[in-house]
Amino acid sequence: MDLIRVLNSVGMSTFIKYYYNFKNKSREECITAFEEPYTDKAKSTRTGHAQRIFRENMHLEALEIIAKSNRVDPITAHSAKEIMLAEKI
Repeated sequence: MDLIRVLNSVGMSTFIKYYYNFKNKSREECITAFEEPYTDKAKSTRTGHAQRIFRENMHLEALEIIAKSNRVDPITAHSAKEIMLAEKI
């Protein structure tokens, strides 16, 4: 799996914002939880890619990529670092 490509399909900020939904909730629950006006197809695609990251146990690597990325805002990068610390405990 090309993690960066899959992560870009989800959106790095979206992955962080809905991290615990993607990790713990069903596909349908994740899709209905989106606050953004994405199409149903976009919600489904983002959720599928995000949950794949978890299925393939690549979520910590994804968090690391986001934390180091210049493409996300500082709050998102900081949130990625906080989640990383919480997940490693």
